[in-house]
Amino acid sequence: MTISYSDNFGKLLLRWKGSLWKSIWRDLLVFLTIYYVINFAYRYAFNEQQRSSFKVLVIYCEKATQYIPITFLLGFFVSTVVTRWWDQCSLIMWPDRFMCFVTTYIRGPEYLLLRRTIARWCNLASALCWRGLCIRTIKRFPTMDHLVRAGLMMPEELETFERTEAPYGKWWLPLVWVSNLLKKCHDEKVIDSVLLKSLIKELQIYRSGFGMLVMYDWVSVPLVYTQVVAIATYGYFTICLVGRQMVGAADEPDIYVPIFTILQFLFYMGWLKVGEDLMNPFGEDDDDFELNYILDRNIQVAYLLAEDMHDQLPPLSKDPYWSQKVPQIPYTRASLEKKENIFEGHLNKLHFSKNDMDVIGLQKMVEKRVKTTLKM
Repeated sequence: MTISYSDNFGKLLLRWKGSLWKSIWRDLLVFLTIYYVINFAYRYAFNEQQRSSFKVLVIYCEKATQYIPITFLLGFFVSTVVTRWWDQCSLIMWPDRFMCFVTTYIRGPEYLLLRRTIARWCNLASALCWRGLCIRTIKRFPTMDHLVRAGLMMPEELETFERTEAPYGKWWLPLVWVSNLLKKCHDEKVIDSVLLKSLIKELQIYRSGFGMLVMYDWVSVPLVYTQVVAIATYGYFTICLVGRQMVGAADEPDIYVPIFTILQFLFYMGWLKVGEDLMNPFGEDDDDFELNYILDRNIQVAYLLAEDMHDQLPPLSKDPYWSQKVPQIPYTRASLEKKENIFEGHLNKLHFSKNDMDVIGLQKMVEKRVKTTLKM
């Protein structure tokens, strides 16, 4: 699941799960190991002629890093990936809205089985769709029998499902069952045509989210661009292994720890890891979406709306502010300190002189316009 945080920046830097340190520590370790191997070879293994040649190579590599537009490539890549990541998050479907319509329109304890079946089929469709997208969901339901054992699908429904020939995927089939069941309710006068149209419309909205998720899984960020960004980043720091060596130039201090190169590695490599991790938000990384949790939650809420919340209504009573025309709810001491004043437009306190506020009649306006025209 995505990592939530609200600490200050000092505490955030010390966190490990979902952090920059967890993402790049292996790459940084490999980079520094190779860097110091080259550094020790220059200091203790090379002769004077080899050191002179190596200094020329260092200068050449340092200049070569300027020709790689790594900031532009990473910025555009991560921006594209984050946009896709949030779009896919917005397409995760929740049955709450559709089930609110169902429990409102299909009333009565005699239709409890119908409402619960609709709730189960809606969640069955999500499980079938997410099995093809999320590694955690396919691990939870590796076969159709696991869906039957979990209670999302009945054995006779599995037989109907397997008899249906649909080589391009059948995750949408339970939603067709829901549609057919709603039509049956209409035929049996449980709901009228207006309610049927409203329910079918909501069902199609629910289905469209799953369809778009499948499209995002099908059409990924072009492989060519992903390769360009990866080659540019790793190539840049490969050149830096030589180009950032401290070779004891006259205008440079001879230090053993490449502080600024390490910082640059943290920034650029961390940037790349963000794109790599968010490219597939349905994997098993720390910041990936936990669809199993969402499925558990959706099943509980859907059944709750179908049964326990159906026809549930607390008694009506007058609120505490019944006699107040402008009610004001209380604040706690902590929240009162941050209470904002009532907002007014920034021009509401603008003052005009009495002369500017005089109202000019229509006749005076015409006379003034005529005088202005004659002057011209």
